[in-house]
Amino acid sequence: MIDLKDNSNINGQIITVALLFVVNPFVAMLTSLVFALLANKDYQQSDRTLLLFIYSVTIWISLVNITKAISGDQGRYTRLFLSIHEIGFFNMLFESLGYTGGTTSKDPVFSIITWILYWLTGGSVRLYYFILSFGIYLPHFLATHKLFKAMEAPKGAFICGVLVLTFFSQYFVMTLQLIRQMLAAGLVIYALVYRIVEKKNNWWLLASAVLIHTSAIYIAILSLIPWFYSWMNFKRVMTVLAIIVPVIVFNSFVANFIGMGSGISALEYGASRFGQTGLADEASKGASMSFGIMIMVFGPLTIISVAILKRYKKSLSICNDQEEKNEEICKTESENSKILPVVYIFFLLMLFVLSFTKSPLVQYRFFYYSYSFIPLLIPLLFKKEPWESIYWTSASLFFIIRFFVSHNSSGWRYADVFSLCTETLYYYWTGNFHWMYLL
Repeated sequence: MIDLKDNSNINGQIITVALLFVVNPFVAMLTSLVFALLANKDYQQSDRTLLLFIYSVTIWISLVNITKAISGDQGRYTRLFLSIHEIGFFNMLFESLGYTGGTTSKDPVFSIITWILYWLTGGSVRLYYFILSFGIYLPHFLATHKLFKAMEAPKGAFICGVLVLTFFSQYFVMTLQLIRQMLAAGLVIYALVYRIVEKKNNWWLLASAVLIHTSAIYIAILSLIPWFYSWMNFKRVMTVLAIIVPVIVFNSFVANFIGMGSGISALEYGASRFGQTGLADEASKGASMSFGIMIMVFGPLTIISVAILKRYKKSLSICNDQEEKNEEICKTESENSKILPVVYIFFLLMLFVLSFTKSPLVQYRFFYYSYSFIPLLIPLLFKKEPWESIYWTSASLFFIIRFFVSHNSSGWRYADVFSLCTETLYYYWTGNFHWMYLL
């Protein structure tokens, strides 16, 4: 028998989950969740079990992702992938290719990733998208783990964050649609958390994110502002807004100034999109966000962010007051401060998105970065028991139930819910979900 609470039996847990993945991936994912829920509350004692949970969830949702019938932007990525043996590496990077609707040099790191994966996978479209989906979800989950561990947040908060993003339908359906942006978002959010925890920048991740999708530069630049890593007083807030707001208001002028004639494809492409007041092309029509969807995401994240800031301000005032000073509260203040840059950058992202009502493509693109903040913020609404556990359980169950109830209602088609819950691993790698998978 495996003692679920004993992390020394991690090898037994891995073997159990691995065998279950062959028989039924959904049951394997649920088993890893049970291991995580019953593991020691101390991150040091349960780290490997939590990582097993992360990888299991990522594998399962990526398997679900490759049951998607290829359409839209994914079709163009697929045609590019399948033509790599004809195009060659140099043309892949520098030539204008009809497969992507433009030049691939605007996203050189993604082009390199695609070229490498073509040869590593033997040209398998199915495996290519599985790896990309894995690469989109994993950085988000690892960032959540790294941040919550550094904050000494309860294990339940971390599990809730992973489950909420995994089963958030609106995010899931875009992962193999806006592929480059979602991959860049994962890398830039992990780079932000890396800066928070390690107190140094991961330049490789920041550069890679921007060169996968230029829009990641906004969060990348904000993550470099040192003020964000401590309490922001009124003067600092006004200074940041004085810099950001003119950039938004005069976006066309700024775009022309920083991009046009630079000779750098990625920069020129990003600047042209940033300065655009309409939709880019016929394929982009409809690429605007409904106010309802923005409220659905921004509303809860704003409420939680305000609650976080109020709690931190209260603990800060207690620590600064020698008469009321509470050692236990002050001890956790430094850990709690690690969430501050996430909150500040979320607020600036929201301001940025809401300001671009006349540039729907910019608004549409940047809005999706808000999804990357969901696992980092959603679990932190409450700070005291029993409300914490009730909230984590309710939030997780809400998104899980909603995912399955609304499955295949987005316009993109995936395998049906019954198959996702009952089929073996063989089904995912041999199912005829789209003719391009069989090439």
